Amino acid sequence: MNSRNIFFSTRFLVSVFSLKDLPTDIGLEIAFCGRSNSGKSSVLNAITRNKKLAKTSKTPGRTRAINIFSIDDQKMNRIADLPGYGFARVSKQTQREWAKLITAYLNSRQSLRGLVIIMDIRHPFKESDLTLIDWCSETNTPLLIVLNKSDKLSKSRVLREVEKANLMLKQMNLKGQALGFSSTKTTGIEKLDEKLKRWFDV
Repeated sequence: MNSRNIFFSTRFLVSVFSLKDLPTDIGLEIAFCGRSNSGKSSVLNAITRNKKLAKTSKTPGRTRAINIFSIDDQKMNRIADLPGYGFARVSKQTQREWAKLITAYLNSRQSLRGLVIIMDIRHPFKESDLTLIDWCSETNTPLLIVLNKSDKLSKSRVLREVEKANLMLKQMNLKGQALGFSSTKTTGIEKLDEKLKRWFDV
């Protein structure tokens, strides 16, 4: 597999509403998660250079299942796009079901290599984000925080927000880092590519 463009051949594999329908728990899997208005699908489309891979919508909460994408023909390296949380205008019951599915996935998936938490750089570290960060701390799971929509702020403000986020992770003694990103301008895409490649051991 060519490490220069490993994400270019990413393909949709399966959409599941139950853990039993997930692919065989082998190989390496990286989970993408974030609030429903964080631009998670747009980030996934940006790194794969495929604007049609993950469905995007002006209505937050479009992702209601765990969507699995394969980045190689052997289906041994995968990206799991988890349901968005926190913002979607759905019933409390539906939000509880999503939370239950996400929690079950995180606590059972042996192939999970790391967690990518997408945040709107203008509104980072909401309560639901912190819950996931705490989980990474408790389980010693590698963490990457992607501060998306950085094109909405000045470059100096972006640098300050990234610095603050990394300081927070350091103070929490977390195995992770934060980076600024813009899915519209692909700012930060090289750093994100390199981090994901290291997690996938390529």
